[in-house]
Amino acid sequence: MSDPLDITDESRVIDELEMATAVKKRVRGQDAVVDDLARLVRLQWAKQTRKKPIANLLLLGPTGTGKTEVCKALAEYLFGDEKNMLLLDCADFSGPEGKTRLIGTPTGYVGSESGGQLTRPMINNPKRIVVFDEVEKAWPGIFDLFLAMMGDGRLVEQGSGQSADFTQSIIVLTSNAEHEAIGRIQQQINDPHERADAVKKHLRDCKVFRPEIIGRLDRVYVFEPLDGIVLAEIAALKMKTLANQYGVELRFVAPELIVEAMQKGNKLKDFGARELDRVVDELLAEPMLMAKNAGASTIAIRLDPSGELLVEPD
Repeated sequence: MSDPLDITDESRVIDELEMATAVKKRVRGQDAVVDDLARLVRLQWAKQTRKKPIANLLLLGPTGTGKTEVCKALAEYLFGDEKNMLLLDCADFSGPEGKTRLIGTPTGYVGSESGGQLTRPMINNPKRIVVFDEVEKAWPGIFDLFLAMMGDGRLVEQGSGQSADFTQSIIVLTSNAEHEAIGRIQQQINDPHERADAVKKHLRDCKVFRPEIIGRLDRVYVFEPLDGIVLAEIAALKMKTLANQYGVELRFVAPELIVEAMQKGNKLKDFGARELDRVVDELLAEPMLMAKNAGASTIAIRLDPSGELLVEPD
């Protein structure tokens, strides 16, 4: 596709299938979410003028199911680098001072020239995926900022008086709240419009989010818990990444072998994809390094007779 950073007619064209495929290379087990998201972004990206963000999204689901990874993949595909994802942990903004930290200190106060942790990065580069992680932990007053961002696509930074532009960004709220109940709603209602209305009504009735915030959401996506084979596929990707970090190429590993080896030690129990980074490192860092030091440039991962994962030259 053409460079999406250029403000040209060509840059408004997104290959929906290409985008979905790129995201699925990094995210497993959430195909329905990725397919719908790719269609939404394609349609919104193509607009000639826009007075709000490209999309306002709420991602619900258990920890480790791929919510943050989807955002990283979007940043890489749309804006050229996953570093163009601005991640804000709302647990760090749980008090009244959090609002000031996001939009900056007023003129005359110490630190006013530094700007806000939200506004200053957006002023410097408005083409981003902006993620508010575990948004339910934010101080309630911060939701006033969301109304301006998601509705008008603008926020004024205190101190500098500069306006941060969000009309070229995607705003993402992530949460663990009510994902089980909403998952049941999705299973019970087939019509997508009725389902979306039911999900938003449930969120409003539970008072997890203010009605005016819910009204600004373009989509609410519920991420499915990951089963054993999907976790194994994710583990295979992480194993390949770990091998690259040690300067070797992983030529072969079968997901079935990963499931067998990890279940042997109960290592898949209650683990989301995020925890797999640590598990994979524990299992394979030492043997991968040994293979590299022994002169191997390519490796394979198999099972030894005792059922443990074995790294050997390929």
